[in-house]
Amino acid sequence: MDVSEHRSDPTDAAVDPVVGTVERPRSVTRVVQLVWALVLLGAALTVLAAVLDDEIIRSTQAAGVSADDTRVPPSFTPVIVVLYVVVAVLVLVLLAFFSGGHNWARHSLAATLVLLALATVATLLTGPPVAFLAPVAATLVLDALLVHLLYRPATTAYVTP
Repeated sequence: MDVSEHRSDPTDAAVDPVVGTVERPRSVTRVVQLVWALVLLGAALTVLAAVLDDEIIRSTQAAGVSADDTRVPPSFTPVIVVLYVVVAVLVLVLLAFFSGGHNWARHSLAATLVLLALATVATLLTGPPVAFLAPVAATLVLDALLVHLLYRPATTAYVTP
């Protein structure tokens, strides 16, 4: 595409005439922004889970627990914190490679987001406390929007030679 031409689609990548490199399309910039939003939302959900740990334990206990049961239910906080750190680091590493123009990272990031959405739906089916419903729904929307942006034509052009 000639740099002097007027681009009808503002999401298309343009070639910098001085350096000769391809500028980032808006869809790629939006992916970066939304992944960071998803990571921050995950951090907020992790803090919320630590604060509401007792409610989470109560919501997951079996209905038929006898009065003489002396077992102490385990805390979910350490598991949730470790899970958040691992998934956040994975997503951010994939984002770095995707931002560098690696097509395999786009597919890996999309697959990770789909698996996160499936895990989120499974979490909703366990009946979490009401405080989790709105943020969890927001993560599902972000996951769907990110997968859509990852496969926009301008994004595909950015990561394929």
